[in-house]
Amino acid sequence: MSTNVIAAGLVVVLPTWLPYAAVAVSGLAGATYGAKRGFDVVGVFGLAFATGLGGLILRDLLISSNTPNIFTEPLFVIVAFWTAVVGFFFAGLISRFESMMIILDGLAMGLLCALGAGAALYAGLPTSSAIFVGVITAVGGPFLRDVLAGTAPSIVRPGAFIAIPAVVASCVFVVMVQLNLNAGLAQIAAMGVALAMRAGAQWFGLETGSASELSDRVWNFWQRKTQVAAEAPAEQTQPRNTDLETAPQKPIDPSAPPPTSGPQ
Repeated sequence: MSTNVIAAGLVVVLPTWLPYAAVAVSGLAGATYGAKRGFDVVGVFGLAFATGLGGLILRDLLISSNTPNIFTEPLFVIVAFWTAVVGFFFAGLISRFESMMIILDGLAMGLLCALGAGAALYAGLPTSSAIFVGVITAVGGPFLRDVLAGTAPSIVRPGAFIAIPAVVASCVFVVMVQLNLNAGLAQIAAMGVALAMRAGAQWFGLETGSASELSDRVWNFWQRKTQVAAEAPAEQTQPRNTDLETAPQKPIDPSAPPPTSGPQ
């Protein structure tokens, strides 16, 4: 079953269950995260709701002054509730399907990027703002999950690719829509890019690194350059002893006796 959905000012035919599936995957990841760390029922449900619905709530708060859409469509909340139930009782079983969850997470991330960026473009926001909203929609849920769990958000720590795939997927979607390409194709492309980067980084062990400290290298390089620049003028202005070079040489008389060094 499908319905006409407004995205980026264009009418796109999308399966009606697709946004709910993205909420379900994200909510299940949040519930599993809390259950594996020993959170109680309130904590697991809170993390499931925050992870599944947080990005969409932030999207609506950024581009609309009305009530967020997830509160006017109760099915979103119902999906988040049941994913919390499943995650609370079956976190260990879900963890066994880590590879499948990574694939679903990549697809959900790409879809959320498209939903956020598309809504921003439809609201008349410029390209840069649409990309920003798309990224916030995709990573807002994991960000709120980590904040509620009392840990540093994973999107700002060295490790798995989370924010980078969201940025690239949002850029791909916005650029394709701005080029007047089919918005449905742009959404599929965003999902494919997010999946490839998210799953590829996980399988090949690619991780983001911490900041590199280059202050000492830059400072030492600058000191060497300054020292060389200061020594160069001193060498150029040093006087040269040119008396011996310019004095005329006397011809040698072959008949003259050789010079003596002292009394014999």
